[in-house]
Amino acid sequence: MIATTKPERIITLPTGRLLLTPTVACIVVATCWAGVTAAVGAGAHQALGAGLAGAAAAGAAVVSMLLIAPWRRRPADRWPFVFLAGTLLQMLLTLVGGFLLYSASFGDTVSTWLCLVVSYWAGLAGVVWVYGSHMKRWAPPGGAPPVARQAASAEPSE
Repeated sequence: MIATTKPERIITLPTGRLLLTPTVACIVVATCWAGVTAAVGAGAHQALGAGLAGAAAAGAAVVSMLLIAPWRRRPADRWPFVFLAGTLLQMLLTLVGGFLLYSASFGDTVSTWLCLVVSYWAGLAGVVWVYGSHMKRWAPPGGAPPVARQAASAEPSE
């Protein structure tokens, strides 16, 4: 008997959306943060710190997504691991950007760090949303493969 296997699905990720969505999310958060900071009258340095924190989070998201090379064709079952590495790299690069901003001490450091964290989470949510919506198209209909559903529903044998 000859064993047959299904051919692997070789896919790419939507590069443009993976770069644009987190950038827009980070910049929107930073702009709102800077606007609220300016409206409260906290000072121009805090608004500048918020803008730079958003730019650092957006830059980290873009660099991390570029480093995983979403335009490369890879098997669909390898992309989750590559994407996880990209999001961990995004977190690391955001922390490095935050430490650089802290060293430069733009405005209130607490406000800058909070804006950096909120911008990071907004960028991460954007990246995960793009990735999830793209990978959902490649999932088998009904969720899990039939073999996994049968194994889960099978009664234990005695």
